Amino acid sequence: MKKQYDFAVLAGLATWLAVYGISFYILHKITPGQSWLAAHLLFISYGGLFFLLTRGQGRYTLSGRYGRALLVIQLLIAFALLLYLPANYFDFFSVLTIIWVAMLPFVMSTGRAMLVVLVVVATWYSIVAWQNGHSVWITALLNGCFHVFAVLVQSASRDAKAAKEELELKHQQLQATQQLLQGASRQAERTRIARNLHDLVGHHLTALTIQLQVAGHLTDGDVKTQIDKCHQLAKLLLSDVREAVSTMRQFTDVSLQDAIAPLLAWLPEQLKVNLAITGNIMLHDLQQAHHLLCIVQEALSNSLKHSGASEVFIRAFTEQDCLKLQIFDNGSLPARWRAGNGIKGMHERLNECGGSLVLTTQKQAMMLNISLPYRGSDSA
Repeated sequence: MKKQYDFAVLAGLATWLAVYGISFYILHKITPGQSWLAAHLLFISYGGLFFLLTRGQGRYTLSGRYGRALLVIQLLIAFALLLYLPANYFDFFSVLTIIWVAMLPFVMSTGRAMLVVLVVVATWYSIVAWQNGHSVWITALLNGCFHVFAVLVQSASRDAKAAKEELELKHQQLQATQQLLQGASRQAERTRIARNLHDLVGHHLTALTIQLQVAGHLTDGDVKTQIDKCHQLAKLLLSDVREAVSTMRQFTDVSLQDAIAPLLAWLPEQLKVNLAITGNIMLHDLQQAHHLLCIVQEALSNSLKHSGASEVFIRAFTEQDCLKLQIFDNGSLPARWRAGNGIKGMHERLNECGGSLVLTTQKQAMMLNISLPYRGSDSA
């Protein structure tokens, strides 16, 4: 998938840069010769945190482990700039909090974001009123509306993005299922042909071989020599038919790697998937293969939405009569993580095909340990 640029993030960075530039233009006008090093550091820290939080996947993004803490620090930096710089010159500083509240819908519900906006706007303009020595409720009301508008627009953007991701998930699941159905159709046709070769041609060749062997005992001379040759050719042909039947039955299944491949096409460039599949693992049961693909898809979706991971590892191997699958990433579990409908659905799917799921942790990230019944390819 090609890398997509978020124009909302670019607009936020451009707005921060404009506020930064205009602020220091004003400072140089009112306090010529003063360096304002602390203000530079605060502005750069604010912009750096905004870029870090909105860059996609990772522990320090909005969906990552430290996202909320960094978001609070960014807000405190905005308040520090308000308190540190001279009053009466920077009425446009509320733009910084508008940029900040626009990120809230990606870490909390719209309702909670509205409550946070109310607290932030009230606190901000209480400080402004204290600095100016008079009421600023009209300015607070107008800018509060801008804050609410930013939250609502980003909430709509979040919902649209979630709907698009869900549609892409369904599309890729449909493609993977279509591939399985095509494989099942080929499997059924090859099995039918192999069965006919074995049951009809094989049996007739066996009968012919026996008849030629009997005829060889009842004749002599040149006729016996020709019959013996025909007998050897019939045995050779019977051996070739049996080998062809075995080969057709051996390659009637879908490999695990080929089945998983369509699920990886929809993933963003920021999420790298490392596949380690030991041997040529074939999926013989269509229902089991479908459940397994749905579980892998749910695990990839969880890594994207909840863990803030940049890499996902999928390991598969066979052990005795079991197929073992391990899925984990380099992200981290949320502090108050609880199993949701996705994990429950995994358990239900595995129960249907006689498998099991054990959840463990791998360097603060969840690891899915999946076991399924497995049998080798049939040979007729």
